[in-house]
Amino acid sequence: MKKIILAIPTGIFSLIATAAIVYLSLATDSVVVNEMGLFPGFDKIAHFISYFGCAAIYLLDYAKFKIPHHTKLNIELVLTTTAILLGLFMEIAQLVLANGRSYELLDWVSDIAGAVFAFLFMHYYFLHIFRKKFYRTAVHNHRHRH
Repeated sequence: MKKIILAIPTGIFSLIATAAIVYLSLATDSVVVNEMGLFPGFDKIAHFISYFGCAAIYLLDYAKFKIPHHTKLNIELVLTTTAILLGLFMEIAQLVLANGRSYELLDWVSDIAGAVFAFLFMHYYFLHIFRKKFYRTAVHNHRHRH
C-alpha cells in the first residue's frame, strides 16, 4: 500500500480536493442543505469539514513530496492559506454568479476554522506519524532509482 501511495504523482489528491470543493460550491444541482431537513447550522459544519479535508490533503501532498525530508513551516502556512483563499473565492463566486447560491460570511469563517484546525492537527501530530510510516519505503525507493 505504501508503494502505491508513493507512486501516485504528487498533487493529484490536491487537484481532486480542489475540484470537488469548486463543484460543490458552484454547482446549482449540488446537495442543498436546506432541503435535506438537517439541523440549523449544519452547512457550517459541512464547510468546516470540507476545508479541514482540503487543507489536510494539501499538507499531505506536500509531506509526500518532501519525503524523506521534513516539511517546512512556511510552506505549510502557504498551503493552509491557499485553502482559506479558495474558500473566499468560492464565496465571492457565489455572490457574483447567478447560480442560485448565496454568499455568507459565516461560511467563510467556517472554512477558515476548518483549514486552521487541519494545519494544527497535521503540523503538530499527523505529519510526524506520516513521515515515520513512509520514511523507510521512500528512502529505499530513493536509493534504488539511480
